Amino acid sequence: MKKLIVLCCTLFTIYANGDFINKSKSIIQDNKRNFLWQDTKEVKTIKRDFTEAVSYCKDLELDGIKGWELPNLKQLFTIVNTKKYNPAIYEEFKNINPDTYWTSKLFSRGASNDAYTITFKTGSLYRRNMNDKFFVRCIKTK
Repeated sequence: MKKLIVLCCTLFTIYANGDFINKSKSIIQDNKRNFLWQDTKEVKTIKRDFTEAVSYCKDLELDGIKGWELPNLKQLFTIVNTKKYNPAIYEEFKNINPDTYWTSKLFSRGASNDAYTITFKTGSLYRRNMNDKFFVRCIKTK
């Protein structure tokens, strides 16, 4: 079991470490993975439940760009800076709240109403009830 945990942590660390640039005042671009990240005031000020988060990203338009979505667990973890604490996120992101953010990854045991989140104070992963309200940072994959 310890080997599995070490392997998972190593893979996450390797998968992380993006190449981020400011595409505009509202968007951060990850050149390594070809992702665009929302970086607006709403990212750090408005909490939503899971259903609202999915709809918000789906309807989002930034700088004329549509087609945003709620990031999956791997995608959101790519912006976690494991070498930083409070906030554990890369410095290119200007709109930061070291709190909890939704991912699109559902907890699939039984009839659970839970989804995974990441807390940017520590970069930790949690399972939370989908009716709870957390922050949202949308992604656009190319």
